[in-house]
This record gives sequence, structure tokens and C-alpha cells, in this order.
Amino acid sequence: MAEFIIIAPALLFVGFATVQFVLLYQAKSTLDVAVLEAAREGAVNNGSMKAMRAGLARGLAPIYARHADADGVAAAQAKAQADAANFSIITVLNPTQQAVQVFSQPRVYLDPSNPVMEIPNDTLMYRDSSMQNPAKMSVQDANILKIHVHYCYNMYVPLANKVIYYAANVIGSIGRMGILTTEPANLNKDPYGFPQNGDSLCKVKLADGIATGRWPLSLDSEAMVRMQSPFRMASANDSPNPTGN
Repeated sequence: MAEFIIIAPALLFVGFATVQFVLLYQAKSTLDVAVLEAAREGAVNNGSMKAMRAGLARGLAPIYARHADADGVAAAQAKAQADAANFSIITVLNPTQQAVQVFSQPRVYLDPSNPVMEIPNDTLMYRDSSMQNPAKMSVQDANILKIHVHYCYNMYVPLANKVIYYAANVIGSIGRMGILTTEPANLNKDPYGFPQNGDSLCKVKLADGIATGRWPLSLDSEAMVRMQSPFRMASANDSPNPTGN
């Protein structure tokens, strides 16, 4: 009995940590699929950031599913949309700003006095494939959409979530007055616990984390697809990324 009492807390923590790491693996796998879905949405919507964020939310919904019914699906989608809007950063890696400047052409749709600047997406096989330009790529390469997503996944397994958050951000020390305490001592001076590997989007004030149980960890993923519509920089800026804390 004495030996069990001594070892039980450690075994319990190992069990919690194992569950949390399994959930992290599931979240990363789901994020990979969600980012691909976001890229596909952007490919058919002129690189629209709003469309990509909607696709990301739709792909992330399984992470938030708690009940296998219509209400559970609706709740998961609502939570995924909120987190996709507030806790994810979508960065367009390609086409680059320089590629947009080099290849964008005005195109008239409805209003002749207001042409739309976009990278041509039609008859690509017949267009010049030369890379002799400031962008150092061809127009065919400029029609490849590549995005990077930085997403804050909320860990929710008790104890393990806080320990992993503190360890990942290098906050405090292990043991007495370390990761199991309510650091920092001065919340006004150091509300985030002075994370050495801090993330401006995924960090929380330690007092808020203790109160709400929200301990996020950043996950990253990339996806690349061929554009199915002309890329427009205006569309890529139609939904601003969150700025973080």
C-alpha cells in the first residue's frame, strides 16, 4: 500500500500525459487535412483568405466534436469557426508578393472602369514559362497556391496540459515553485510567466489559464495545390489574421 501511494501520482500523470500526446497527434493529423481543405477552398476562390479560413474551420471541426448528433455537429462547427478566426494564422507562401507584381494583369468583369488585378489562370500550357523575371518563377509556378497555417490547439487533459504548456514555453522549473505552481509571483509585471519560447498567438496569462483551463500549444502545417481560378491579392487580404497578445 505504501509503495502504491508513492508511485500512484507518477503513474497517474504518465497516463494523463499519454492521453494528451495521443490527442495532440490526432489534432496534428486533423490539422494537416484541414489545411489541405483550406488550400483547396483558396484555389477555387481566387486565393480568398475568408474562403480558406472557412475551409480550415470545416476541416478542424472533428477536433471539437463531442456528440454524434446534429447538435454536436453544429456545436463543433461553431467552435471550429471561432478558433479558426481567433487562434489561427494563414500565411500565403506562394504566389509571393513579387510574383503578384510581375504576373498580375487587369481584367474587366462587370465594371469596365474598375478592372480586377489578378494572375492569369487560363491557357497556362500556352503561356511563356520563362523564369527570366524579378520573381524568378514562371506564370505556371505563380499559379501554385502554397499556404502555411499556425494554429493554437487547446490541450484539455488535466495536469498534463499545464505541464506540457509550461515545458513547451520553458516557463519556470520542475518541482517546488515550478510548473505545478501559480507562477509568476508578480502578475502585473510578468502576466505570461516569461516564456522563453513564447508564441504571441498561443500564449495565455497564467492566471487566465488556471481559471479557464485553456492551455494552447502551437501546431503548424502546410499545403500546396494548383490554382483553379485567377489569384487576386485583394482576395488574399479579405480576412485579416489575428494579431495575438
